[in-house]
Amino acid sequence: MEIRLRTDADIPALLAALKATHEVDQYPVLPTNISREWLLEGDDGMAWVAEHDGEVVGHIAVAAAEEDEYALAMHRLFVRPDARGRGAASALLTTVETYARLLGQDLFLEVVSHNTDAINLYTKRGWRRVGGYIATWRAPDGTHPEIILFAAPHNDQRRVLPVGTGKPTE
Repeated sequence: MEIRLRTDADIPALLAALKATHEVDQYPVLPTNISREWLLEGDDGMAWVAEHDGEVVGHIAVAAAEEDEYALAMHRLFVRPDARGRGAASALLTTVETYARLLGQDLFLEVVSHNTDAINLYTKRGWRRVGGYIATWRAPDGTHPEIILFAAPHNDQRRVLPVGTGKPTE
């Protein structure tokens, strides 16, 4: 498994992987978000891909957290369903966790509550649930999904990122 910075040439493979991920996990929740714009939104170019045998199989991005200039928000983590079980998600998470530690910044992420595989992965890696909210946007079934906020294991335990009221990001 190779982890490297994302390039523009990766976008077609990532969109195909995102479409397959949506079909299995409903991530992203809204099918209209299977787009280049959504994938690149807010990552300031700090994004990595996982490659296995020369094929792009996963993605992760990080950006400055809106709520705290000294924290980073991890987002757009996904691994193509047929490529799971090879350590891609863990390798991508390790990359972002290392990046945040090197910068001396806390790291947070949001996950939709129905994504239990992701929640189990974060918990297994020592991430802590620190809050949550009900999204202001609606899923295709008309409900407002529950969003869970997690903090990375290396974060300063005395700080908790203020939880938003739900942004139309999914």
